[in-house]
Amino acid sequence: MSEFGRLEIAWFGQSMFLISGGGVRVVCDPASPQTGYSYKPVEADLVLISHEHFDHNYLSGIVGNPETISTSGNHSFRDIKITGLTSFHDANGGRERGTNTLYVWNQAGFRIAHLGDLGEYPSGEIVEKLSGLDIVMMPVGGVFTIDGGQAARLAGEIKPKILIPMHYWTPSCKIPLEKLEEFTGKAPFPVRNIEDRPLGITAELMPESSEIWILPYS
Repeated sequence: MSEFGRLEIAWFGQSMFLISGGGVRVVCDPASPQTGYSYKPVEADLVLISHEHFDHNYLSGIVGNPETISTSGNHSFRDIKITGLTSFHDANGGRERGTNTLYVWNQAGFRIAHLGDLGEYPSGEIVEKLSGLDIVMMPVGGVFTIDGGQAARLAGEIKPKILIPMHYWTPSCKIPLEKLEEFTGKAPFPVRNIEDRPLGITAELMPESSEIWILPYS
C-alpha cells in the first residue's frame, strides 16, 4: 500500500459506493431509487457494475460521462488495473439469478474489492484472490446473496484490513433483506461504527489487524 495514498469512501445504501482517490472517482453498483435509497446525481469517472439488476445498474443516477465496466476479465482505466472475477448470484450455479462479477483493483495504493451480489460461497481460487486486501465491500444480508453467517466465515478466510458490509436491511431499504446484526453477531473481527461520510482513509488510519467498519448511507 502506498504511503501517500488517500481514499474517500461514501456508501449510498444497498451495494452503491463512491470511492475517490488517485484522481479517479469510482462508483460501484449504482442503486435505483426503487430500493428506497435516494441521492443527488453522483459524478464519476468509472462505474463498475456487478450484474444487470435494477438495484445495481442505475446509470441514470450517475453524471460525468463515466466509462462503465460490467464484465469479468482484466481491464484498465487510467492508472488503475481492474480484475473482474466471475461468480454466481445464487448457490445453484447461476440458474436462479445468473452471474455476478467481483471486482478487485488498486486505487491510490489501496487494494480494494467489491463483491457485488455474491450469492455463493466462493471457490478456493477466488478466496485466494480476495485474501489479504486492504478494503473489501461484502454483501451480508442474505435472501439474494450470501447471508450473515456465510459472510462472517468468508471474512475470516480472506482477512481484509477493513471489511465494509453492504446489501442488508436498513430503515430506508424497500427490499426484504436480513438485518446487519445477523452478520455482526457472528463477526470474526471487532466492529466499528463510522460516523464520517465520506470516510477518509490514509495509510496511517489503516488498522493493524482486520476490522469491520459500518458506514452511514446518508
